[in-house]
Amino acid sequence: MWRNSANPEENEHAMKAMLYLSGKEEPVAVFDEVTIVTMNDNHKVSPARISYKSKQLSSGKAMVELYRHEKMRLQLEDGQEAEVLLTHSSLDMEGNAVGVLRV
Repeated sequence: MWRNSANPEENEHAMKAMLYLSGKEEPVAVFDEVTIVTMNDNHKVSPARISYKSKQLSSGKAMVELYRHEKMRLQLEDGQEAEVLLTHSSLDMEGNAVGVLRV
């Protein structure tokens, strides 16, 4: 799980990450920038969200959008890992893939 500190500013720093399908060794997506956000008390079951930004969402042959309802493994560049679900994906004004993962 995530090492969330009591100070929210420490949790909201951008880093790189890789997303893996369950049981696969090759990443299905490489995120250029992810930010961990801890939600308020209304989200007790799943308080952490991860926003991502990437030049290209799918890095392999599999389209991440097709696995939206399956748990995937997210590995951050600092070694932390968690199972996540893709809850939102879109494109920004510069053509980057952006979205939100639920932990």
